[in-house]
Amino acid sequence: MIRELLEKAEQQLYDVGCETPRLDAEVLLAYVLGCERHEIYTATTRYLVPGGKLEVFKSYIERRLKREPVAYIVGYKEFWSIKIKVTPAVLIPRPETEEVVEKALKILDQGLWIKDHGPEILDLCTGSGCIAAALAKEIPNAKIVVTDISEDALEVARQNLAFANGRIQFIKSDLFENVKGQFDLIVSNPPYIPTQAIQKLEPEITQFEPKLALDGGSDGLDFVRRIRQDAPKFLKTGGQLILENGPEIEIWKN
Repeated sequence: MIRELLEKAEQQLYDVGCETPRLDAEVLLAYVLGCERHEIYTATTRYLVPGGKLEVFKSYIERRLKREPVAYIVGYKEFWSIKIKVTPAVLIPRPETEEVVEKALKILDQGLWIKDHGPEILDLCTGSGCIAAALAKEIPNAKIVVTDISEDALEVARQNLAFANGRIQFIKSDLFENVKGQFDLIVSNPPYIPTQAIQKLEPEITQFEPKLALDGGSDGLDFVRRIRQDAPKFLKTGGQLILENGPEIEIWKN
């Protein structure tokens, strides 16, 4: 029975320290069954998981027991109501990063020039491309340049931004190194965790997410400082920088 299957999986995940064992089990089962999470409880007292899918579900639970993030197992994470493809080459989008999108939209909404030609936006350290995807969805005439030092990350971003084909330019770059031109808005969620603090984080992060996208140097500010220093050269007059730096969202106007 599905309820018994979920209860067993929940207990297993709880025992190894997973923070949301029931939710994880439900998400994985719904993914295997190809349905929404609430739909797995339809006729739960009599509905059985087909044999082949049962084995797949068990294999997913085994992966989760090793603390592999659910998003990597199912291959996506929802962000700004968009299914963002994720692989171990990119960080899993966090809900708090949506605040960057919110602030960007508020800033851009104040610019009357948007009606004429659309904003030019630079997304540094794009990773999965989740911020750029949200902005491209909300601002159909935006032209966006996305950069990352990782070619594997850029490949994931290309897939997530395929819907905005023609409006996105992808550049492999160490921050501003290969970027040309000036922008109305620069957004970035750079690595900002101090090197020594990384090993103190959850196994889901330390064992599976890319260290390249986490490690901000000895005090966590290596990339933040570089962005703050160089951003003015790449901002148009009146352009703004939105920078996620730990729990804070910094906004700087040129």
